[in-house]
Amino acid sequence: MKETLALIDQILDEHNGIHQDLHGLERVSSDLDALVELQSDKTKGYFVARSLDDKGEGLRQWQDALEAIDKGLRAHFQREETSLLEAFQKHGNAELASALDTLLREHDDLRNRVAKLRKDAADLAAGGLRVEVWEANGWGMKANIDKIRSLIEAHASNEQRLLNTLRSELQQA
Repeated sequence: MKETLALIDQILDEHNGIHQDLHGLERVSSDLDALVELQSDKTKGYFVARSLDDKGEGLRQWQDALEAIDKGLRAHFQREETSLLEAFQKHGNAELASALDTLLREHDDLRNRVAKLRKDAADLAAGGLRVEVWEANGWGMKANIDKIRSLIEAHASNEQRLLNTLRSELQQA
């Protein structure tokens, strides 16, 4: 039982870290919005290499942040899909296990959304896009970040309620 309570605490802590990482990525995207609004010549150069000498450092940093988020989400989802599922099957009732199963099915959608965002970033980094296409893709990526953050926050909120219910039941036992 102690292991399950520790697992619940770990998963809830991971939710906070994922939330902070996503907001950090969103802030970088908002900085891009500000540069675009100011029509700065630095905008495209910051995120996409303009020449062989320009390394597109901003986009690479953004991709690194997204990769870290993806890696963290994958590890988190794996923990939920294995250890947490086992804990719910062992200590929870059928209703709790069913609710967890519903939440676990959301993981594939979230993984696919992050993968799409990573592909879009790689396409931008490859260069060769007309400025109109680059800007449209950039705005699309920002919208996707906003949507992913929103979905993950709703998902984590539902999980938190479920985890707190299991915690309460375990502590009463």
